[in-house]
Formats: sequence, C-alpha cells, structure tokens
Amino acid sequence: MNTSPRRPKHRKNQPEDIKTAFTSYWGIWVGLAVLFIFFAIKISGYTPYTDEETALPETMKTPVFGEPEYVGSKRCKDCHWREYDTWKNTLHSKFMQLPNEYSVIGDFERNNRLTTKISDNAPQLAGEEVHTTMFKKNGDFYVNTIGPDWEAHNYEITNVIGIGRRQNYLTKFPNGELHVLPVEWDANIETWIDLNGLKKNFPGDGEYWSDPKSIWQFKCGGCHVTGFKTNYDKINNVFDSVWVDSGIGCEACHGPGGNHVKAASEYFDYEKETIINPSKLPWRQRAMVCGQCHNWGASTAEVFPYKEGFPKHYSYSRGYLPGKALYLFYIEEPFTFHEKIHHQQYNEWKTSVHAKAGIMCTNCHSVHKKEDIKIAMTKLTSDSLCMDCHITLQRRGAHRIHTFGSCVACHMPRTMGHEHSHTFQFISPRLSIAAGGVEKQPNSCSNCHYHKDTPLESLVEFLDSAKISDMPRPFPVHQK
Repeated sequence: MNTSPRRPKHRKNQPEDIKTAFTSYWGIWVGLAVLFIFFAIKISGYTPYTDEETALPETMKTPVFGEPEYVGSKRCKDCHWREYDTWKNTLHSKFMQLPNEYSVIGDFERNNRLTTKISDNAPQLAGEEVHTTMFKKNGDFYVNTIGPDWEAHNYEITNVIGIGRRQNYLTKFPNGELHVLPVEWDANIETWIDLNGLKKNFPGDGEYWSDPKSIWQFKCGGCHVTGFKTNYDKINNVFDSVWVDSGIGCEACHGPGGNHVKAASEYFDYEKETIINPSKLPWRQRAMVCGQCHNWGASTAEVFPYKEGFPKHYSYSRGYLPGKALYLFYIEEPFTFHEKIHHQQYNEWKTSVHAKAGIMCTNCHSVHKKEDIKIAMTKLTSDSLCMDCHITLQRRGAHRIHTFGSCVACHMPRTMGHEHSHTFQFISPRLSIAAGGVEKQPNSCSNCHYHKDTPLESLVEFLDSAKISDMPRPFPVHQK
C-alpha cells in the first residue's frame, strides 16, 4: 500500500484562503487608507469645522416655550382654512355676537313688549304690572326695564347671546359689569319670556338679573367667549374684561395656540406637541372638552378678588384647558333626575349606557360641518343617526307601539325648553307623577301632541300592558 503523501489538488474559489490572506495583511490595508485620506485633505485644502460652526442653529435648538397665549381663531385660518370655514358656519362661532340687523332675531319693533306682574312679596311695587319694552334707536338696540334701583332705565345691548331657537342680550353697567337682560326671545313661538326678571324675582333678592350674583363675568363668561380674562379691580370696583373670540372659537377646544403658531414658524418639530387635537385624546378626556361648558355645577376656583354679594365660585370651569382632567377644575352637580336645567348634557351623558360603552359626544356630533346652523350638528339626521348602531331595536317590544315615531322623541325628549335629554333613556310618565306633573318633569309620552292631554295614569297603564304582552293593544287616542 502506497503511504507516501500525495500532492493536494488545485482548488478554485477558496474563500477561507482569501479571508486568511486579508486578515493577515489588514494592517497594510488600513495604513494605505489613512495615507490616501491624508493626501486627499492636503490637496483639497480641507479644514475641520470648529465647535462654533458645528453648533445647532438657534431655530433648531430644543425650544423652551412659556405659558401659551390665546391668538384668536382668525390666526388659525392662515393654515387651517378648511377647518376654519366649516367652524365659521356652526352655532359655536355665532354663540355671542355684536348686535346688528343680522345677529338680532328678537322683535324690537312690533311684538316688543313683555308685561309682568310683580310678586306680592316684593318690597316695592308689590302686585303691580310693569312693562319691559324692547326698541331700536339710531341703529342701536335697547331694553327698557326695572334696574337695581327699582327705576326703569334704557339699557343698551352690547352683545347678543345665541342664535336660532332662542336669544339673550347683554348690557354693560358703568363699572364694566356685564349682565344678561331680563328678557329672552323664543324664536319657535315668536314671543318674549321673562328671564330672571320680575316674574319670579325683584331687585336685591340675590337672583334678580342686575344683582351682583348675576354678573356675567362670574356666571357665564368663560363659556360664552374664548380666551376670557375677568380683570376685576376690587379697589375701584371696576371690570376691564377682555377676550380674543366672541363665541366658542378654535382655542376653546384645542387650547391656546400661541406656542403652536410659534412652532409652526420656527420650531417645526414641535407643531403637534404645542396644540391639542381632541380626536387624539382618550375618549373620556375628549368628552371633557365638551363637558367644560355643556355641564351643570360650579368651578373649584373661588371668585377672586372677592367682594360682598359676589357668588363664591365661578359657574364655569375656570382654569380648565383641553387635555386636562375636568374634575380638577369643576364640581359637577350630581345627576339624579331629568331636571329642567339647560346645558347639562355632560351630566346626563355620564349616567348613560353610552358613556359606559365609550360612546361620547363626537360619535354623534360634528363641530366642523357645513349644514343648517339651526340643527345640533349631528353627523346624520333624524333616526339615521341612532339606527346606524341600533339596527334591530325598533322591532322589539314597546318599540312597535308607534310605527310613525322616532328614536329621539322617546329616548331624547325635550326637558328644558328645546334642549333634549342626553340620558338616552325613555322618560316614563311615572316620573312626571312623582315630580308633581308634566310642568315639573316632562316625559317621553306627554311631549307628543297625541298624548299631551292624556292622563298620566292612563299612559302608565298602557305602557305596562305593552311590556307584559310584548304586543301592545290599540290605544284609544289613535282610533280616529
């Protein structure tokens, strides 16, 4: 057997040999690379940057923003013109305006007098009838009514509150106090109604329209305008109140935009961090943005500086900014009943099954929508909005009582003027009986013109029968 060593055959493409060769001479390769770079620099005349030259430019440094300032909705229009145009057509943008031929919907020429009998308990003019008159003079609007001194005065209207269904009017006292005048125009019935006037109150009782507790700056200001500052001088008892937007402007929901404007022009990486987009908030915080005004309660902040006769707390969520926890700024009245109180939609919604399921305001409402400003900015109209989710409910149980009815009529009846309940519960006639009548507690049945004169007990009996049998028997009022 031949045991002599054999000469190895030639091998092609030997990667291990190449790798070995490269690693054996790596020092030579690095040295050549360094020499190449050195000569290239010498030839080109290159010199490295200094520390000063490599420092970030001023506009690129991490910005330190101060407290954001309000800039007004018109400033938002520069970039967000589509959103601005849709907002401009909403009730929010027109909630408070200057008085003119277009903004004033009340009748100041023909149907322009409200007669009221003063309470028998009043210290003056007890039992007498007095007239409040609304009129125009030289293009301005006035209300002649009894003031804090029990004398009639002509009060000039400085601002208009509301548009569409009802409207109120502001006047300014010599010291800058703003007060809501004691008349309200109801557009649906085209008549004037008393509002904290002589029908139930009188000067000095604490609730009269001109009393210190009714000063607009404490009661309403933070929700009627945007970027509001009270500016009260206690020493001289003078108000110099200012705001950036009349009505509910962009910054009421998105927060003050001063830093956002600065970021958009100088610090581009911080545009999103310097403004609140409610649609990006967790749903509870998103609802709080609406709840800051569509709520009933009192601010955690006490009126300061305080003067005898002033309310102890502001009636709006003073200090709240979108994105913050509303409960830190506002103490809500506990909702236990379908009360006849306006702007309590948030209180009611929190008790509803919608709230428990995470269905909140913007699931149904849109704040940027070009539609009729007289409607509540719902994304769909009529029952279409409800049936978008509740597809089969109309065929079940008592829902078959009224084939001509609507979801809203029964589950969102009007409980305060033209405002609808937001518990989404059917309000039983039983609640009206317990409260002492429909006037004290409206219900889902009596709001309908078919049943407005039907005894509450009969309505309760009929409903009980419908629930038991699941097939409602004919109701006499419909047999015509």
